[in-house]
Amino acid sequence: MREKNKTLVTPEGYTVSFRERESVEIKLNIPKEVLETLEKIAKKKELSVESVLKFFIGKGLRDLEPEMAKKLSMQRLKSRKSKEEKLEIDLAA
Repeated sequence: MREKNKTLVTPEGYTVSFRERESVEIKLNIPKEVLETLEKIAKKKELSVESVLKFFIGKGLRDLEPEMAKKLSMQRLKSRKSKEEKLEIDLAA
């Protein structure tokens, strides 16, 4: 499993850190019009089509199975806390 930390700095100066999780490559056939719409959204949001797809898949899973999504989020958070001495979350905006 490859685990790599990434850190981004927002235009406002906030530091956002995240880790890549183990992933699996899939092949997916979708209608051409759907891909064109995803490309438009990606361009508008300055994201890759892959990022937009991941966002919509994640949102769909959270909407369809909120309890399962909550459980998985808690597992990831607990795993992170056990790997790090200190977990800092800055919620000030």
